[in-house]
Amino acid sequence: MPLNIGENRVALDTNTLADNVDLDNAVANVVPTRGAIVRAEFKARVGIKLLMTLTHNNKPLPFGAMVTSESSQSSGIVADNGQVYLSGMPLAGKVQVKWGEEENAHCVANYQLPPESQQQLLTQLSAECR
Repeated sequence: MPLNIGENRVALDTNTLADNVDLDNAVANVVPTRGAIVRAEFKARVGIKLLMTLTHNNKPLPFGAMVTSESSQSSGIVADNGQVYLSGMPLAGKVQVKWGEEENAHCVANYQLPPESQQQLLTQLSAECR
């Protein structure tokens, strides 16, 4: 019977990551057995970091609305004034927004970023959700 050594905490130093990389969680807990090699998995999003201000019918989207990228790789929750932070975003695409169960409580916003966004730490953009 393998000997359980106990839980180990594996943490990544996020200061050493490239500027265009975000991690969902920089810490993983693993429980190796004696003599075992244990894999710790970390989900990384690589791409543009985007602070998007979304409006619908010329008003900010409601606080708490859920925003999901086209690829479902990135998601976020709308904060004050319709702002949401998304990472791992491509230069162009669309985001889907949902804020309730009603039939009209959703919209889609298309966006196009300039190529220099790939060199910026954070890109800001406003978009109309339709």
